[in-house]
Amino acid sequence: MNEFDDELRRIFGDDRLAVPPGSDAVGRIVRGARRRRTVRMVASAAGSVGLVAAVAFGSMAVTGQFTAAPTYEPQPAESPEVRPAPELTPDSETPPKGAAAPSGDITGDATGEASGPSTADPATEQPIGADPGGEASGDVPEPVDVSGLPLFDPAAPFDGVQVRMTLAELASVPGIEITRLSSDPRSISPAACYGSFRTATSHGYISLRGAWGSPPDDPAELYAAYEVATVITDVAVRTPEGLGVGSTIDDLFTLYPDAYAAYPGAGPGEPDGYDVGVPGLGGLASHLRIQVTDGVVSQIDHDGVHNCGDDPRPVDEPAPADFDVPGADVFGPVRLGMTLSELRTVAGVELSEWEGYESKPYCYGQFRIGDVSGLVSVRRDVTSGDLPAPAATEDDFVVTEIGSTAAATLTPAGVGVGSTLEQIAAAQPGYTTDDPMSALPAAPATQGVRWTFELWDADVVQRLGLDAGHTCIG
Repeated sequence: MNEFDDELRRIFGDDRLAVPPGSDAVGRIVRGARRRRTVRMVASAAGSVGLVAAVAFGSMAVTGQFTAAPTYEPQPAESPEVRPAPELTPDSETPPKGAAAPSGDITGDATGEASGPSTADPATEQPIGADPGGEASGDVPEPVDVSGLPLFDPAAPFDGVQVRMTLAELASVPGIEITRLSSDPRSISPAACYGSFRTATSHGYISLRGAWGSPPDDPAELYAAYEVATVITDVAVRTPEGLGVGSTIDDLFTLYPDAYAAYPGAGPGEPDGYDVGVPGLGGLASHLRIQVTDGVVSQIDHDGVHNCGDDPRPVDEPAPADFDVPGADVFGPVRLGMTLSELRTVAGVELSEWEGYESKPYCYGQFRIGDVSGLVSVRRDVTSGDLPAPAATEDDFVVTEIGSTAAATLTPAGVGVGSTLEQIAAAQPGYTTDDPMSALPAAPATQGVRWTFELWDADVVQRLGLDAGHTCIG
């Protein structure tokens, strides 16, 4: 080792020359990148608003909806001032005067002057105290002009759709896609949710809005009560008050002093939710749902209090059922698949309409004619158990279950009323006591239909039935 090497080691090891990163440097880098991404998204949306208007909004004309304000001119950022490096106090052992420092070292020799050209790129070199994410210290969001974004007014249609629009009105919107959603039949209000919709620039839910005690029993009244309950935007938008995607949280509380926190983000970088009440929607609660990510508005929706729950599933239409079951004539003139109006024409049939809402509007009720009885409802798939769509008219109700307690009521295999389960297991093809979609011992009859064997706590079968997937409970 020579004196020159010793001096280099001393300089490189001097803590006074270190520029340690802040404790939150990584977080500032991530937040800075996210904000710039949001700004680019907003700028892109504003720049292409004409195309969006032509494709998504068709002939709908809303005066001033897409008028951009040309008055905003972003100011170029000032170059940050580079602070001079601190002067070093020479150690007691002074290096020879004129000893060269490493290339790019701005500390120079013992006189404090630079001794060689810097190899650092001035365009990429970060000044002391600068945010590595490209922001000034303090993490202040960049100003964004949202005036050119599409207008999202809760009191007017957006892409042809708005909260409180009826199901019939929604169905007439050009290009609308409507999907039926499944409800839980054990719910207090299983038919409160009708489904979802989607347009070119929005989607949402169709349901009864707000809190319902007992939804209408009559299918026609129920369908008339379905409304667009939520509109979720799929593009960057602005409100009539001037808040838009890209605005800051300070803008939110300036424009909406009554905004309140609805829910916190699930973790770092996840949006916080804020609600702003929307008056004048028929007395039912309604609010703008505004999501804020890292201090910047990232989503604006309109929630009219839907009743579709969390992540509901689309309804799967039940597989076709073969109602032409060999041996079904044992039940007399009533057949599986008869509509409610056809059932009413059968002589001697007594119909009982169920008043409770546990099953309606999926189940109409039950019928009886002598020893034969059964259920009238919409039909579900007996293999999956998925709940079908509610009845829209009375003709959607059909005979989905039928059975008899009369002695010698038997299947073509010769088992039924009076038989033991052991006899049925030996004679009936496909017999099982482990059918997840039925609480009864059962056996396949035809496609989508099964024989059921009811013991009623006895040792032998008390009632033989055919089930095509009824939806009556209670």
